[in-house]
Amino acid sequence: MLQHKKIILIICLQIPLIVSAFQEKIKENNPGKRWGHVLIYDQFRDQLVLFGGTRERGIYLNDTWIWDNKKWTKINTIGPSERGFCAATFHKDRNTIIIHGGRGNDRTTYGDTWEWDGKEWKQLDVKSGYIADHHQMVYLNDEKQILAYGGWNGKDVIGDTWFWNGKWEKSNESSPPKRASFGMAFNTSNNAVYLYGGLWVNGQYADIWKRTKGKWQPIAEPYSNSSLDHHMLIYDENRDNIIGFGGKNYRRQMQGKTFKIDNRQIETLSEEGPINRHSFGFTFASKQQMAYLYGGKKYLGDDQIALGDFWKWDGKTWNLIQ
Repeated sequence: MLQHKKIILIICLQIPLIVSAFQEKIKENNPGKRWGHVLIYDQFRDQLVLFGGTRERGIYLNDTWIWDNKKWTKINTIGPSERGFCAATFHKDRNTIIIHGGRGNDRTTYGDTWEWDGKEWKQLDVKSGYIADHHQMVYLNDEKQILAYGGWNGKDVIGDTWFWNGKWEKSNESSPPKRASFGMAFNTSNNAVYLYGGLWVNGQYADIWKRTKGKWQPIAEPYSNSSLDHHMLIYDENRDNIIGFGGKNYRRQMQGKTFKIDNRQIETLSEEGPINRHSFGFTFASKQQMAYLYGGKKYLGDDQIALGDFWKWDGKTWNLIQ
């Protein structure tokens, strides 16, 4: 009887270790909870690439993961230093993913540029004139170059338009008022860049801008729609819509709406699916005609809580992948 009690005691003591090992194994099989990361679709290889972000405020990651439509795989590669809130886009002529800048540890804001070729990272420049985090960039099909706009340069919010075609060059075109943490996407059907919302030092935007033929123009009045920041926009090629999700409003309330920009207005498509959040990864997979969303951040009182759920959007409904 005593021997049986000893065996039971040993098993009970080992259960927490077994559970812990199992949880660690789960962590190894996916990127885990995080916000401020890059999630971008690789059109050439039909896979998602996830990079960086943070699980706790001010401490950033530099890991790279691939979603091959079945599972996540962590890539053993040396690339950009620990950071989040980078700008990223797929370059259709190079068939690579380009990322720029971002915020790193000790609140460092970067101006370097990196390229992912499906196997490894290559640094394209160490430091450019464009230093930014919380900015966005898109590949312009018609101009065959990358357009980037805005962000935070480590000292102030900025509002310049930049182009990359092997090196960064600042445009002299008139741009929207300076801002960071906005949404931006490129519509391939009309070769137009759409920009919505964002933050500046003293407030939050609710305006919508459109850039065509080298010119930025406002297409919605400043208060025609709800102000929003830390949301994301994508272009749904199958349905020819600029789709947005999440963010937070001027009251710092997290949003969980899926919406589209339609006739200069923000139209809600769904309020079901992922919970309210911001600073998540959001991208459109053209070959699958699906949008994918990963992670992000929510508030619990004054605490910032990282999320690690993974979703797909088919144009009508959200489905949880894991």
